Amino acid sequence: MQTLKKEIEGRILNAARVEFAEHGFIKAKMRSIAERAGVSTGNLYTYFPNKDDIICALVAPTVDQINEYVSYDRIAEQTKCGEGWTYDRRREFYLEIADFHYRNRKDMKLILFKSQGSSLEDFREDCIRKLDETIPLCKDMLPYKEADGKVDEFLWHSLHSFVINTFAEMTMHDLDREGMRQGAVDLATYMHYGWHAIMISRIEDFAKKNE
Repeated sequence: MQTLKKEIEGRILNAARVEFAEHGFIKAKMRSIAERAGVSTGNLYTYFPNKDDIICALVAPTVDQINEYVSYDRIAEQTKCGEGWTYDRRREFYLEIADFHYRNRKDMKLILFKSQGSSLEDFREDCIRKLDETIPLCKDMLPYKEADGKVDEFLWHSLHSFVINTFAEMTMHDLDREGMRQGAVDLATYMHYGWHAIMISRIEDFAKKNE
């Protein structure tokens, strides 16, 4: 009995994946999901009371892993709790994320581009917000703070948005694994050396103002 229940649940989730991919969350219909799964609409509701429960169950492992990637604890680990991003650490971290996006592209597309109207519709912004919560880790990271000791929170927010949206773009445009990994390396290079260039420029400007 338990095996049958799991088998039916699996059919429902597989059917829902197709329905959401074709129509998006808002236009997807419970009746259509039931028909695709080969179950009655009434039986579908005994497994999942609504569409939101279905899409959340469908992508739960992927959501959990992405949340781990952008968590305070993970970023603290990557930056050695304030020591800072080295190029190699950033590069390897971005490559890990690129491989994850590639392996879970179907889920990522549902979350990023097909979830409007569901509880996941703001997932991208939620990731950026979680990364913004790691900004305090930068306060003692040279040259990540400005010459006057302040941390530019808007600049960090903009860069966090850039990183999240770059991975989203690579997913949307169906880059193959090699393309995803090259994109991750390019992104790490841009973030590391571009950030250093910004800070050098700001330090020079600060010095000129205080001559």
